[in-house]
Amino acid sequence: MTIQSSGAVQHMSDDTVNHVSDLVRGLNDSFEYLEEAATKVNDDKVATLFKQLSADRKEIADTLAGMITLASSDADPAEEGSWLGKVRQCWTAFRVGLNSGDATVMLVEAERAEDAILEKFKDVLPQVAGSEINDVLLQYFAKVKEGHDQVLALRNAYQCK
Repeated sequence: MTIQSSGAVQHMSDDTVNHVSDLVRGLNDSFEYLEEAATKVNDDKVATLFKQLSADRKEIADTLAGMITLASSDADPAEEGSWLGKVRQCWTAFRVGLNSGDATVMLVEAERAEDAILEKFKDVLPQVAGSEINDVLLQYFAKVKEGHDQVLALRNAYQCK
């Protein structure tokens, strides 16, 4: 799902670089959460979805981190997630332990994580409007929204069982 960036991305302002770096941290949180959740859930269909979404988030984070590096030699793109992401992982691990990897519980927690990354995009997009990276971020936002909607649909289906 690689989206090609133009050479113009090399000219991002420091402010844009900072906003995109924050988004990369959020994507790393999402990637790490989904990767771990895929190993803990007791449902192959849910695990497969989590693995797919995790790979998507990792690819997006890596691509954006590369753009940050191209844009600014001073920039140090985030390689890890945030402390809040770590808290979310701990909380989920606790809930999984209590519920023995129940798919419904995992989907509820995954939806919360997906909501968080969508909010990161919604925070960043107005900040980069008009910049060269805006079109790239809009395409990635659509991809992340699609994944969010898949989690939501599966969560709804499992809650109706």
